Amino acid sequence: MVLYTDGIPEARNMHKKFYGIERLCEVVSQNWLLSAEQFKEAAIDDLREFMGEQKVFDDITLLILKQQGNIVHNL
Repeated sequence: MVLYTDGIPEARNMHKKFYGIERLCEVVSQNWLLSAEQFKEAAIDDLREFMGEQKVFDDITLLILKQQGNIVHNL
Protein backbone atom coordinates (compact mmCIF):
# COMPACT_ATOMS: atom_id res chain seq x y z
CA MET A 1 0.00 0.00 0.00
CA VAL A 2 1.30 3.43 -0.91
CA LEU A 3 -0.07 6.44 0.92
CA TYR A 4 1.05 9.98 0.11
CA THR A 5 0.08 13.58 0.60
CA ASP A 6 -0.78 15.90 -2.27
CA GLY A 7 2.65 17.51 -1.92
CA ILE A 8 4.17 14.71 -4.00
CA PRO A 9 2.09 14.82 -7.21
CA GLU A 10 1.80 18.61 -6.92
CA ALA A 11 5.56 19.16 -6.52
CA ARG A 12 6.98 21.28 -9.35
CA ASN A 13 10.34 21.47 -11.04
CA MET A 14 12.18 24.62 -12.11
CA HIS A 15 10.05 24.76 -15.30
CA LYS A 16 6.82 24.78 -13.22
CA LYS A 17 5.93 21.26 -14.41
CA PHE A 18 4.08 19.04 -11.89
CA TYR A 19 5.59 15.73 -10.75
CA GLY A 20 2.14 14.18 -11.25
CA ILE A 21 0.36 11.02 -10.27
CA GLU A 22 1.44 9.24 -13.47
CA ARG A 23 5.11 9.61 -12.59
CA LEU A 24 4.46 8.46 -9.04
CA CYS A 25 2.63 5.38 -10.38
CA GLU A 26 5.58 4.65 -12.67
CA VAL A 27 7.99 4.80 -9.72
CA VAL A 28 5.66 2.46 -7.78
CA SER A 29 5.63 -0.04 -10.67
CA GLN A 30 9.40 0.02 -11.10
CA ASN A 31 10.27 -0.38 -7.41
CA TRP A 32 7.51 -2.52 -5.92
CA LEU A 33 9.73 -5.58 -5.39
CA LEU A 34 12.18 -3.65 -3.19
CA SER A 35 11.89 -3.54 0.58
CA ALA A 36 9.61 -0.79 1.91
CA GLU A 37 12.66 1.28 2.97
CA GLN A 38 14.41 0.89 -0.41
CA PHE A 39 11.13 1.65 -2.20
CA LYS A 40 10.67 4.86 -0.17
CA GLU A 41 14.24 5.96 -0.85
CA ALA A 42 13.87 5.33 -4.60
CA ALA A 43 10.61 7.30 -4.73
CA ILE A 44 11.95 10.27 -2.75
CA ASP A 45 15.20 10.25 -4.77
CA ASP A 46 13.16 10.39 -8.00
CA LEU A 47 11.09 13.27 -6.64
CA ARG A 48 14.20 15.19 -5.54
CA GLU A 49 15.84 14.62 -8.93
CA PHE A 50 12.69 15.87 -10.67
CA MET A 51 12.46 18.99 -8.49
CA GLY A 52 16.12 19.88 -8.78
CA GLU A 53 16.78 23.18 -7.02
CA GLN A 54 13.08 24.07 -6.83
CA LYS A 55 11.91 25.05 -3.37
CA VAL A 56 9.44 22.74 -1.58
CA PHE A 57 6.12 24.55 -1.07
CA ASP A 58 4.01 21.77 0.50
CA ASP A 59 4.51 18.85 2.84
CA ILE A 60 5.90 15.68 1.26
CA THR A 61 4.77 12.57 3.09
CA LEU A 62 5.11 9.02 1.77
CA LEU A 63 4.13 5.86 3.63
CA ILE A 64 4.88 2.42 2.17
CA LEU A 65 3.23 -0.63 3.74
CA LYS A 66 4.25 -4.09 2.60
CA GLN A 67 3.23 -7.47 3.93
CA GLN A 68 5.98 -9.92 4.77
CA GLY A 69 5.38 -13.64 4.56
CA ASN A 70 2.09 -15.44 4.22
CA ILE A 71 -0.94 -14.95 6.37
CA VAL A 72 -2.66 -18.14 7.46
CA HIS A 73 -6.24 -17.92 8.66
CA ASN A 74 -7.59 -20.63 10.94
CA LEU A 75 -11.32 -20.94 10.71
